[in-house]
Amino acid sequence: MLKKWKEYWETRSRRVHRKIELVRLKRIRKKKIPKYSYCKNCGTPLEGMYCYRCGQYALDTEQPFWKYIRQYFENVYQFDTKIWRTLWYMFTRPGFLTAEFNAGKINSYVHPFRLYMCISVVFFAVFFMLVGERANDFNALNDGLLRRNIVEQMKKSETKADTTIYLYQVPRLVKTLSLRFNVENADSLIHFQPIDNPYGLSRTTLPCLLVDSCFHQTNIAPQDWDFIKQSRALKNLNIENWIDGKNYGPDNVAAIRAFRVDSIRTENDSLVLQPQKVYIWTDDVEKDAEVDTLQKEQFTNNVVGGLSKWTPFYMMFLLPLFAAMLKLFYKSKRMPYMWHFVHAIHLNTVFLILLCVPLVPLFAYGIDDLLANQQTLNTVQLNSLRITLVGFPLVMFIYMLVSFHTVYRQGWVKTSLKALLFFTLFTLIATLLACALLVWLLATEADTL
Repeated sequence: MLKKWKEYWETRSRRVHRKIELVRLKRIRKKKIPKYSYCKNCGTPLEGMYCYRCGQYALDTEQPFWKYIRQYFENVYQFDTKIWRTLWYMFTRPGFLTAEFNAGKINSYVHPFRLYMCISVVFFAVFFMLVGERANDFNALNDGLLRRNIVEQMKKSETKADTTIYLYQVPRLVKTLSLRFNVENADSLIHFQPIDNPYGLSRTTLPCLLVDSCFHQTNIAPQDWDFIKQSRALKNLNIENWIDGKNYGPDNVAAIRAFRVDSIRTENDSLVLQPQKVYIWTDDVEKDAEVDTLQKEQFTNNVVGGLSKWTPFYMMFLLPLFAAMLKLFYKSKRMPYMWHFVHAIHLNTVFLILLCVPLVPLFAYGIDDLLANQQTLNTVQLNSLRITLVGFPLVMFIYMLVSFHTVYRQGWVKTSLKALLFFTLFTLIATLLACALLVWLLATEADTL
């Protein structure tokens, strides 16, 4: 008798749940209610979002596009109400989800591997997109002979462009002043007219303070001198397509015409053309400036592209390694390897989410400034950045400690010692592997420089 009543209530409960699911489906469709109440695949009457006979989803073909996107995440990643419950327990009760999964309670939460894959895809896509946008700016950080005190003095005194010289690699100078020294009006403070290409020699008007303190004179490169002599030998410099089929505008012509050439006589009474001295603010002018810049940009882009390709595989490789170390540390528990693997997935998911916290100030305050020789951040920014960078590993260690205690149920002293040793050892191994990957990528792309 009791068994029959139990079966009756279980059947009734399932019927109620199906009706609730049907009401939920109608609420989601709102005004776009489907005209059918049976499965289009097998003809079975629908009592929920899925046909209980063949499993087909009750798709409304007339619904808006954004609902297709939401249903995709619900079906592929189970990202409905489960996602919020899963994330809540993940951050409020470390280790709880692993214990629930190992106990067989799977359906109430998002599957660990699905959650990790979705979080990692979003994280790496956004991260390398931000890095890629600023990758080419890294070349301008420590390039050149500029001195910070001179630039700061120039900013405070509100100097103007009052000196005209011939200078190499002016666009890189503008970029360096903007990125490394935070000179807001660098574009309007420096005016230049290129001789041939913008990254070569240019007739430049800029503050005298920079010229006297940060630049030095040098001889003009042979290829630039030959170009000037060849162009000045022509009668009409303002015509188009006048050298090597290239187009030159008024700025190029003005820069060539203004270049001073002195005529001197040697001991043999022969007339020799002597070019004026030019200036340099970088360390090297012998290399072709445009080719050098393109090579650096290509090298940086290739390295970032390689990192975006191999870093997800690197993280995926760390998961089984993490689980293997857990099994070794807790060998006495005699747990299956899969239980440790689920624990590794949950911990690495939290790691990726928490890693966004220290990355925010890096991009907000300017990652370029952090790589420069001297910081340009103010005291508040630097203090907040230090707290974030130091606090992240500390918070991650505390989270891992509580998770170890929840899953493996050992004393706090023993768990703390194991967690500290595990955290140190795994961090060392992961760092060495990351350095090996970076060295391999740099060695692979070294030929582009």
